[in-house]
Amino acid sequence: MPSEGELTRYAPDAAVIAILDRLDVRFVALEQGDRPVVPASRHPELLQRSTRRFFALAARAIRENRIFTADELRPVREGAVQAAADGASLSAVLHSWHRFGRILLDECRVAAAGERAAALVDIAAAVLRLQEVVTRAVVESYESERIALEGDEQPSKELLARLLLAGQDADPTARWCGIELADEYSVLVIRRGGPPPDPPGRWSDQSRTRRVIDGWGPPPILAILEVDGATLLVPRKAAADADWYRVAVELAAAVSNTAAAPVTAAVTEPAGRGGLEASGGLARELLELVSRMGRGPGVYQLKDLALPFQLSRPTAGQQYLADRLLPLDPYPELLETLDAYLHHDLDRARTAHALGVHPNTVNNRLGRIRDLAGIDPGCYEGIMTLGSALDARRARGGNA
Repeated sequence: MPSEGELTRYAPDAAVIAILDRLDVRFVALEQGDRPVVPASRHPELLQRSTRRFFALAARAIRENRIFTADELRPVREGAVQAAADGASLSAVLHSWHRFGRILLDECRVAAAGERAAALVDIAAAVLRLQEVVTRAVVESYESERIALEGDEQPSKELLARLLLAGQDADPTARWCGIELADEYSVLVIRRGGPPPDPPGRWSDQSRTRRVIDGWGPPPILAILEVDGATLLVPRKAAADADWYRVAVELAAAVSNTAAAPVTAAVTEPAGRGGLEASGGLARELLELVSRMGRGPGVYQLKDLALPFQLSRPTAGQQYLADRLLPLDPYPELLETLDAYLHHDLDRARTAHALGVHPNTVNNRLGRIRDLAGIDPGCYEGIMTLGSALDARRARGGNA
């Protein structure tokens, strides 16, 4: 068989051409869809335009007694690269292409309509040669992409992140790996929502996340990728000192897009490499606090959670505040009203609208709160105490 892209030195047998002509007619009929194809095809794949287009290219190559050209193989290679990035197994990709070969032979057999068996043998030999070229292109492209995704720098970056978060000196390891370290990093801890992905989906999510974070730098982001999220050490760049929070928001949004799921994240202000152990602990604690308080997806920092963070400290004051709401526990409608009242800036009309009740009902419930808890929600001290009590209870993981 001629080399890739080389034109024929001799024409195929006339019987081969006749079979291919009938095959083209079948494909045209399928494309138009305005008249039945006789005999009918048993392969639903032929209803896909991309499949028919590939088979038409194969038929042309057989007709011209050549194998696929580089341009004709480009979609094959691109599909293999995408499959590698999405975590599909190589065996599944090859099985798909081998099935295409079987379908093509089956369609040629149907189109033969009594032509000599030798013509079908010639076509089968040509299809096998085409499949050899496709298999080689798929394997080369797939393996190249996997090597790129699993490059030597990925585990090195994760090791550096773990060293820094453990408070250890990462400089010798960074020099040995040839990876530049920044002077300061923000710690961004991300958790994805929704059910955990299956293993192929997990590989796909992590591959796409790596691609996102590899686009930042230098210095590079140091990442620890996990099943349900990631911990990223985001370098502070001199030209963007004031933008570290915006960068964290953009990264979280990019990770959310790759995972096709909402994410909740916590980020710390940039700190020197020696302070990243404390920063990592703070980011994880903030994220856990967000979860206990039932906050929605977003990127949180300490200033968003300063009061509940402080009230989450296990102190006698925290216990005292949380206990002030115990008399209200038998009356969930009172706790709901108190929460809505504080959330709507003490506006009783807006509180009533949010709860779907009459404003007088809100007044009556606030009075009952005063009587039961012994704290007046109509004065400054009472408002501060009740608000702090709600935050203390949520910070401990209790229901408000």
